[in-house]
Amino acid sequence: MSEINTLSPVKPVGMEIVYYYPCPHCERKVPLIAPTQPARVQCDACRGQFPVVPADEKTVTFLKTIMDSGRAGIDPSFL
Repeated sequence: MSEINTLSPVKPVGMEIVYYYPCPHCERKVPLIAPTQPARVQCDACRGQFPVVPADEKTVTFLKTIMDSGRAGIDPSFL
């Protein structure tokens, strides 16, 4: 049990951009990791399928770069 308390916090080594798409069948916000191609997805609540508009790949890459793969969003007191 004390082993858990002795571990140092782990820093992120990557990040993803999550988009929420409203299911047209049940209105649940379906989370998807930045789909960069047109696709049909399945709602995890009602199992209904629907097409989604893709995210712009250049914008996703820019956001990941400017955030230094998540490191720019770390609480400075843990650096």
